[in-house]
Amino acid sequence: MDKGPRIEQMRRYIRTREEELLSKIEEMSEGQLRWTVRLFADCLDETSQSLCLADYSEYLPFKRMQAYVASFIPRYTQLALADLDFKAQVEGSGLNSLTEEELQNMSCAEKWDLLAVDQEAHTPSQLRRELARLLFCQSYDLYRDPSLPTAVIEFPNYFETQESLAKLPPEDLQALKGRILPMTADLEKAPAQAREGILRAIREEVARAIAFEKPLERVFEGAMERIPLGAMERIPLGAMDVSEATPPLDTEGMSRKDLQLSVRVLTDLLSLEEMRRELSPLKDRYPSLVEIPDAGLKDLVRSLAERLGGRTTLSFTERYRSGRMVTRQGISSDVWVLLPDQERLRLLLEDNAAMDVGQTARHISRVFMSYQYPMLHDMTAQVSFLNEPFYPALQERIIGAFSEPSNREGLRELNRVVTLRMLEVERARPEDQQALLLEVRKGIAATLGLPDTLLYPEAKR
Repeated sequence: MDKGPRIEQMRRYIRTREEELLSKIEEMSEGQLRWTVRLFADCLDETSQSLCLADYSEYLPFKRMQAYVASFIPRYTQLALADLDFKAQVEGSGLNSLTEEELQNMSCAEKWDLLAVDQEAHTPSQLRRELARLLFCQSYDLYRDPSLPTAVIEFPNYFETQESLAKLPPEDLQALKGRILPMTADLEKAPAQAREGILRAIREEVARAIAFEKPLERVFEGAMERIPLGAMERIPLGAMDVSEATPPLDTEGMSRKDLQLSVRVLTDLLSLEEMRRELSPLKDRYPSLVEIPDAGLKDLVRSLAERLGGRTTLSFTERYRSGRMVTRQGISSDVWVLLPDQERLRLLLEDNAAMDVGQTARHISRVFMSYQYPMLHDMTAQVSFLNEPFYPALQERIIGAFSEPSNREGLRELNRVVTLRMLEVERARPEDQQALLLEVRKGIAATLGLPDTLLYPEAKR
């Protein structure tokens, strides 16, 4: 088979990608910059990583990170082109004829099938990556999904697993591969009802080999959290004393009205403890929000935005569809859609458990007040609730309904039920979502003793 057309197409893609990325660096957020480095670094062998990442840290200040990525992309591009030229000379179509980027865009199933044909057609770093990816195959669909390898780079557990595998003696790593290969072969031959059990056994085998201490259900934790020193050996020790890498929010062009609204939007996400910590110093100087001068408002907005770390007003209502979270950094929507329903529910319930009473009341209130399905995902609609008297009144009603010591668990249970049912709303067909959302809102109204008139937009609030 003539490789020429495929090679030239890939060459054009790599060069065009370089140009596009370099043109967008100024627009990239800190998270996007780190994600880009992770994506490309996961296609490099140990020597290339040591050379390219010697001065890199996920804790670099924002401007330094921008400068680093601007220099890293061209270097990586040359390595990717060199890999492409080398693989173009390899005979056949086996695993060792594929570039690192091609491997990164193939499913685990495809690669383990190829490895079964030629069990030595890999480098040690490639084998470690494939074993680490298996740990994330919580379902057969994920095992066969070609987007999984790029999805897992968001999670520190993926890099920590590679690091642990790198510490194994070479003979132990080969022995682990030898135990996994027959299991992947059985997986393809097994009836559908037996596949999940085989996959679980494969993941447990990898976990045992590296003494992985966390429950396997928690591998998808910590999306895009900065990787600590132990997880990528190339992070320089001297980089740990640099300031936080979150880019400051630009408040210079904001009017006083916009600044005040921004404070209200941002504080609406905070827990009561966070509010006390962030706002107490200001209360000693200013009796109310309206008396804080513009300079103070700008500082406060920047401080709150940095503390929230990407959480927004939509975190309350978009979490079911896209993996946003209220109390912590969310999961990317690309990864969220790959997760089994059980894993999504587990993550949402963990988010519920971390909410305080105020955040729980605001979550339930926002679901109830979103009387049309599109409002759940409309920032303008969600922000507008802050100007409606019914929004704080409903929160007071929710908190008051469960204030008695004998009924304090009732609020957690209501939040759990709303979470379960909102997941069902997002799983439903588009034509059914509005009706299902209404049923969720009816359940809230019944629990709180609210009149049916409040279920409809024409109700007076």
